Amino acid sequence: MRIVRWALLGLLLSSSPGVTAEYPWEEEPASRWLRDFSHSARDNRVPLPTTQLEQEGIGEKITVHDLFDRWVLNESVHVGRGTHFAEVTKDCKGKIELDFALTAAQWQNRARQKRYYRSVDRLVIKVGRQLLADFGNQLSGREKAAFIRALHALAWQESLWQHSIRYKNWFFVVLSGGSYNALDDWGITQVARSHGRPDELLNERFFASKGYCSIGSTLYYGFMEYYLIYMNARSLPCNDSAMDKLIGAYNQYA
Repeated sequence: MRIVRWALLGLLLSSSPGVTAEYPWEEEPASRWLRDFSHSARDNRVPLPTTQLEQEGIGEKITVHDLFDRWVLNESVHVGRGTHFAEVTKDCKGKIELDFALTAAQWQNRARQKRYYRSVDRLVIKVGRQLLADFGNQLSGREKAAFIRALHALAWQESLWQHSIRYKNWFFVVLSGGSYNALDDWGITQVARSHGRPDELLNERFFASKGYCSIGSTLYYGFMEYYLIYMNARSLPCNDSAMDKLIGAYNQYA
């Protein structure tokens, strides 16, 4: 699925001189997603690390030119919650939701894991409903219910419901791991960071706002992308059934 996504993104980007006109969500204000959807405690009181992360021996750092350091973390750190990560401790200071950035020890606690999944489930519903309200509640009845269910599938398919993890006082955002150059996807809805040219960013307003620091903000932005694509897909005559609309929109989103 990830390979298909790169191919579609490459086709879109290579066929247009700029990205803004192609992506209507780029025109939306940051105030849409920069809200406290989770009401989780933040990392304000977590002290910044005083040593270099390289000294911890927890994985391999790969520097991506002019963008970010990608980390391939050891299994003992990520315990199945992805492999590739961006370290965002200083970048996201005060914005990281501790309830959704669990350590390896916390994640291995089955009761804590269940609470985490339930919390994400509730957050998906809350963010989805808020999104629909923000755009005028244009969906209703069975269509609205089906759309909210599709958001659960989108969050799960894109990142297995993980967004960030914690190691001691360091924090990481999950990356797709699909590329070692400038192109990558961040977080629970895998919002694209940039394409092949470091000076041209996809979703520039989202990254400028540091929305990727929060699971709630990333959910909202990714769902907003899918919603605007869905509203276009539902108007096409070839998408006559509810499932056709949902799948058609996801194929374009992915």
